[in-house]
Amino acid sequence: MFAAVLRDAWRQYRRRPLAAVITVVVGGLPVFLEPEDPVLAVPLAVVLLAAGLLVELFLVSWLAGAIDPAPSPTPAAAALATMRRTIGPGVRAGLLRAFYLLGALMVGLLLFGSREGGPLPESEQTKLAVGLWPLFGVAFAFLAVLMQRVVLGGERRVRQAAGVSHRVASAHFPLCLLIGLLQASGLVLASLVVEFWVLAVLSILLALADPYLIGMCNALYLRTRAEQEPVDAGDGSLRPPRR
Repeated sequence: MFAAVLRDAWRQYRRRPLAAVITVVVGGLPVFLEPEDPVLAVPLAVVLLAAGLLVELFLVSWLAGAIDPAPSPTPAAAALATMRRTIGPGVRAGLLRAFYLLGALMVGLLLFGSREGGPLPESEQTKLAVGLWPLFGVAFAFLAVLMQRVVLGGERRVRQAAGVSHRVASAHFPLCLLIGLLQASGLVLASLVVEFWVLAVLSILLALADPYLIGMCNALYLRTRAEQEPVDAGDGSLRPPRR
């Protein structure tokens, strides 16, 4: 499964190279935007979050089309239509992911946070960032195919989509944890105290890798889709899929 997911992810990345350009523009270049006025900083952060969510919904559909046995004649247009249909559940899925990350943050603050008030010194900030990385990674791991279930599976009930993602993570936890740790790298990077040029280079590299991570999640979801569907129990009722 691990090797197959990596191969499928590379096929998606290779066949949709413009995806890397999109993620760099939306997720990498904004590191150079540092408005000093908080009045401008807050709206900018909201705009970037919204743009990032829309781009993710689009890329999930567009990249998955690269390994679809019956590809659409207009894959980009089809992906845009899918993005528009899934904005509502996509936003709810994004909020659920934020809730998971908030829980991981609270645990991290209890374990690695300073017992004293006031701003943390640089050494404490590094310690907290390193401690939060695996916690964020686990949170992302359990939601590895959440967006895929919403976009590719057409699931509008986010709680049901999260249940599917949990089952996939339970069955393939090492792979999901790898995906989660890579996705959490961006959050940890923002917490580290490093030179600006280092932060800028790492942000661009992570943005370039983002389509590959989405491709990994797509491949994992598509290869486990048969395991996720409810099974007919024989008496007209449905039961959860076997693990």
